[in-house]
Amino acid sequence: MDGQQERTIIISSRELVEHTVLSRRKNELAFKRDFLLRTGAKPDDLHVKSICEELAHVEAKLAPIAEKLEIADMISVVPRRKEISELTEKINKYSRGELDLAVREKRGEAYELMKKRAVLVRENFDRREDIARMTIFLNTLPRKDGEALASLIEEGQGPDVDVSFLPKEKQQELVNLAARLGRQCCVYAGSFSLDKKKVELAEIKAREEVLKTVLGGKRIWVSADRISEFEENEKRIAELLAKIQAKGTEKQARKLSEEEAANFDRMQTDYLSALQKRAEFAKGMELSETAKVYKKGAWKKLDEAY
Repeated sequence: MDGQQERTIIISSRELVEHTVLSRRKNELAFKRDFLLRTGAKPDDLHVKSICEELAHVEAKLAPIAEKLEIADMISVVPRRKEISELTEKINKYSRGELDLAVREKRGEAYELMKKRAVLVRENFDRREDIARMTIFLNTLPRKDGEALASLIEEGQGPDVDVSFLPKEKQQELVNLAARLGRQCCVYAGSFSLDKKKVELAEIKAREEVLKTVLGGKRIWVSADRISEFEENEKRIAELLAKIQAKGTEKQARKLSEEEAANFDRMQTDYLSALQKRAEFAKGMELSETAKVYKKGAWKKLDEAY
């Protein structure tokens, strides 16, 4: 048992999302710092020092997660990875000076390439929670099956992958996640497929969902047949919050009458009820998924041990 624990790591979808957010911020800050230093700023300038301090803070938070992922032998999934890699290769053919000029002038072939790549990277960043969920899902499968599905989802084409060994609810989860990542898909005759002709005849299709953003920037998927109910509840949350804030301010200025105090309490109860209803819509969006993965080199060590 102890040997098994030494060879494996538990990875969570929450850690993957945090890694994505922190990595992006680190890259943004490093780019700003380097660009400023290349274009005349000094290391002791206040704005440069401020960026460096924030960068150090982000790197410190990122380090433990990055170290954990570095030693994990994980299947990763990056939608449109091939397109992003091809654009990166083309961009890297330009010199640093040419790229800096393109950024300053916001024109030219290099700038257009950077813009295209930025759009794809941004799309993946916006989908980070579902990419994390899909990554965890694939790492709970036998390696061969997980890699085959990852390739199919990344490339958007390829042969069907047998998933008949999965329970029906897991097949549905897989199809829903792939659809959220922009892949029209289904399970047909026990296999995960991107063949559009099979979707109409498939036994398992992606649930019709709409991506909605709630206050605070949280993005949740809502079943298409409950959109009007969701929007009505969001409207109620906003109206109740505005009334509660207004009455709360008034309460600080004067003592409320008995009737006003009772109404205030009722509004707060109704508000909590509406928030609870929102939580029901957001069920399954908690980033609670985990997978047990081998450390890099663990398979080789395992072979050597036997």
